[in-house]
Amino acid sequence: MDYSALPHFCRREGSGSSKHSSSNADDCFSPDHPFHKELYELTNQQSSHKELLKMGSLHVSIPEPDPNDAKIVEVIQAEFHKMGEQNGSTNGHKV
Repeated sequence: MDYSALPHFCRREGSGSSKHSSSNADDCFSPDHPFHKELYELTNQQSSHKELLKMGSLHVSIPEPDPNDAKIVEVIQAEFHKMGEQNGSTNGHKV
């Protein structure tokens, strides 16, 4: 078992109090514990079966906006602006 490859959270960090600190590393992972052995072996087994994925670029085509949609937005904004002028206010909304 490659103990140096274990993530940092497998080792308990002392809180600084004498009750939790010691001169040696206070490990919560035990390489001799049956569960930890089984988990380590399972992880190694699963990682060896997976192929490395090739990382490449992904090309996405973004459609051009429809000019008719832009015109519709302009007409709606103009109508809201007219309604705001008729009422004397736009109720604080930016149009």
